[in-house]
Amino acid sequence: MELSSSPLKPSGTPVNTGSPTAELPRESLGAGGSGKVATGHILRCGKVSLWSVPLEYLFMPRGRRFTHVVTVHAEIFVLAHEDERFAEILRNTVNTIDGRVLQGICNLLYPKHGVVRQNGANFIFDLAKHCRDHSERLFLLGASEKANGLAAQRLREEYPGLQVSGFSPPLQSYPFAKDWNALILDQIASFKPQHLVVCFGPKKQEFWIHENSSRLAALGVRCAYGLGGTMDFLSGLKPRAPKWIEFIGTEWLFRLACEPRARFRRTLTMFRMPFYAARTMREIRPVGDSLGK
Repeated sequence: MELSSSPLKPSGTPVNTGSPTAELPRESLGAGGSGKVATGHILRCGKVSLWSVPLEYLFMPRGRRFTHVVTVHAEIFVLAHEDERFAEILRNTVNTIDGRVLQGICNLLYPKHGVVRQNGANFIFDLAKHCRDHSERLFLLGASEKANGLAAQRLREEYPGLQVSGFSPPLQSYPFAKDWNALILDQIASFKPQHLVVCFGPKKQEFWIHENSSRLAALGVRCAYGLGGTMDFLSGLKPRAPKWIEFIGTEWLFRLACEPRARFRRTLTMFRMPFYAARTMREIRPVGDSLGK
C-alpha cells in the first residue's frame, strides 16, 4: 500500500503498484456473469473508505457474516464528514460509489485504477437477478405502501420465480420506537430473506441497519443495503433521470427540478463534497478474497 498527501492531483506513478488485483471496468460487471468473480480495490476519498468492486462480489455468500452495504452519493459523503456517529458506522460498512461526480473525483485521485460505480437505483435489478438465479429471498423495506407493493410486483414480473416480499412501516422519526422496530423484525422473520433492501433515506436507513445488525443476522439476513429512493423509481411513482443526464453527472439537477421544495436543502449539502474530497490522503489497496477490512 502506498500513501500520498497530494489532494486531487493525479500522480504519474500509480498508487499501490504491483497489486495482483486486475483492473476493473468502470461500470458494474453485473450479477449474471459466469466464471470467477473479479475483485477490486478499497480506496480513500476524504475520510471515507470506498469499495470499487463488482456487485456480484457483494452478493456472494460469506458464511455467517452479515454485510451492511452503503451506496455513497454526494449527500452521504458529506454527512460522513459532518456527523461523527454516522462516520463511525461507515468505518464498518461496505461503501460503494453511487454518483458520477464522486466516481469522477475518485478517478482523478486514482487514475491508474478503473473505479467502479454502483448506482443504487440500477443495482436493485442485479440483486433481484442474483436472488432469482441462486434461489435466495429478497425483502423490500420502506417507501410508501403503494411504492413498496408496485416495486415488488415489478421485480416479480421481470424476474419470474423470484421470491420477493416487502413491508412499508408507518412513518417513524429517529430514534426508533421499540414497538415499531419489533413490527418490522416480525415481518422479516416471517419471510426469512437472505437479502434486505432498506429505503428509509440517509441517515435513517444506515442507523436502522446498524442498530439491528445482530438481530438481522440471527434471522438469516446475509446482506442489507441502504438504497434511499430506489423503490420510488422502481415503482414508477417518481421519474428517473434520462440516461444522458445520468451519464454527464447531473441527475441531482433533474431531481431538484422534479422536487424543488423537498430536495433544495439536500442539494445544497452535496456542494460541500469537493471541500472534503480535496483533503484526501490517497490510499488504495486490493480487496483480496474477503470482505474484511
